[in-house]
Parts: sequence; C-alpha cells; structure tokens
Amino acid sequence: MKIEIIAGARQDISRLVRNVTWSGSRINVARKLEVDFTQDDRDPQCPIINFDNGYTVIASDENGNSFFEGNIYRYKRNRAEGNVHFICFDHLHVMKASTLTKEYKNAAPSDIAREMCSQLGVIPGNIVSAGVSVSFIANNKSGYQIIMMAYTEANKKNGKLYQPIMNGARLDVVEKGTAVANFVLDSRNNIINSEYEESIEKIINKVALLDEQGNVTGYETQSDSIKKYSAFQTVLKTDPNKDMKQEVDAIFKNNTVERSGYITAIGDYRAISSYSVQVTDGLFNGKFWIKQDTHTFKEGQHEMKLDLEFENEMNKVGVPQSTASVSVSNKRQRKL
Repeated sequence: MKIEIIAGARQDISRLVRNVTWSGSRINVARKLEVDFTQDDRDPQCPIINFDNGYTVIASDENGNSFFEGNIYRYKRNRAEGNVHFICFDHLHVMKASTLTKEYKNAAPSDIAREMCSQLGVIPGNIVSAGVSVSFIANNKSGYQIIMMAYTEANKKNGKLYQPIMNGARLDVVEKGTAVANFVLDSRNNIINSEYEESIEKIINKVALLDEQGNVTGYETQSDSIKKYSAFQTVLKTDPNKDMKQEVDAIFKNNTVERSGYITAIGDYRAISSYSVQVTDGLFNGKFWIKQDTHTFKEGQHEMKLDLEFENEMNKVGVPQSTASVSVSNKRQRKL
C-alpha cells in the first residue's frame, strides 16, 4: 500500500507509515482514512514531511490503483513518540458539508448528481441512470441530501436502491447492494472470526386500540409472534385524521427480530459498505449487505471487520414541502 500527501509535489510517506485504518458506512456517507506515521525532527535520518489540514491524501493498493482520495481534516503530533496522526475524509464530506437551495422539475437524478459535482468541485464518475424523472424543492440542503432526495424520489417510482460512493477522486452513484464480483467470504479460506447476535427486546406484537375517550375498543395482534415470544403491547389512540389500519401496520412492520452480524477476515479492498457479499460460514450462509467496514493495515497485514445487514437498506431522504430560492453556500474545492 502507498500513502501520498500532495503538497505541490507528491510526497510518498509509505516507508514512514506505522499503521492505517480505512473505514466507511452507509450511514456516515464519507469514507475515512486514519494514518500514523513517523515524524521526528530529532532524527537527522527521518525526512521532514510537509503536511497541513486541507492537503490532499491519496492511498493506493499494491497494484498502484487508488482506493482513496481525500483531504486532511484533523491532525495531532506527539513529539515524545515521534508520531503524527491525521484523519482524512473523502470528497463526499464536501457534499455532506456544503449546502444549496434549488428547485427541480422533471429532472433526471443522474443529472442532479452531476450538477452537485459541478457546483461543489467534485469530479463526476459512473453515475447510474434511474430511468425516471423527479420534481422537488431542496431548501438549504447539503449536496449529498439533494442527491439522495432525487434518488429517494426515484426509488418511489422504480423500487431500486441507490448509494453515492467515492471511487478515488470521482463520485459514483451505484445501485445499493451490488455484489462484489468473484468474491466469497468462507470460513475455510479467508474468515478469521464471525459473530452473530439476535434480540427480541424491541418487539411489539399486540396493539390496544383506544377511542377518543381512552377506552379500549379492541386489539390487533400477531398471534405467531405472541405464541413464540409472549405478548408485548402498546396502545394506539384513534385519530380521525389518520388511517388507523396503516398506523397499526406501521407498528407491526418494524416488529422484527433484530439481527446483527460481524465478520473479521483477510482484507479485500472491494469489500466496502454499500456492496453485498456472499458468505459461507457456520453462523452465516448466503448473501449479506455491508453496513459498515473497517480495514486495518499494520506490519504488512491487511485485515477487515465487516458489519453485516440482513436486508438491503437505503439512506432515504424525504422531500419537504417548501418554497425555494436559488443560492449556493460553503462551496469548496479540492486542494491540490
């Protein structure tokens, strides 16, 4: 792995690096790179590296392919240990931190994503077409929120799930849950450890229906769940302005056993959040979706921990009803 800091010229700090952590999740949006490297001005053999907040950092794999590009947002120096620790975020952080206001009428989500790239100084990459047009008002929303508002509206029409993700310096929008090609996590091959957890602590399988005076008028139940786990009840008061069947259905929709799974395995750069993986293991068997990934690089070893989801989920951003005036704020460019 190669780590370079761009300060006018490229500075390759790979031989000074002590350890690296590269991580991301579908919830936190931007991927993060944390690097510890030796920097000791007391040692005449240690080169002095020029770095600062805002400088661009590029990380490449063993074949020279860039898997991360972003900027330094925080650093800490420890003189006694001769160590520098810096934290970088990729350019989706710019999309998340920069806000705009805009009205869209019958626009393609892919065109909206490219417009956000143009407005905020991010290079567009492979941005998937949703095959539909959308209309909405984005009032003081981040570039990321606007992209996700567009693709959330598309999801309502075509049922597909989407996720923006940086591919080096370029912004891709992919269909969420696309499988990592030709890759299987197998306990006989590359899995180091696996963990599975299941909880029924948040189950609600019985709803007491109340009239406007608070009197119980009846019950809605999930008999199979009650038979297996016992009854866990909530109350729902009648509201003439709401469809009570939909309200009950909404309660029961989330009435599922909570499951979580974690796999520690030999690292693979392709196994990152927003994609899915095939798993063959005593605790898991089948297709799972990566919610969060943490890749660590230390002493020549690449290891990863994957937080798995059992269903394909999308970070949906709803469309508020409001008027719009066009403005751009907090515009940032990559610093090279």
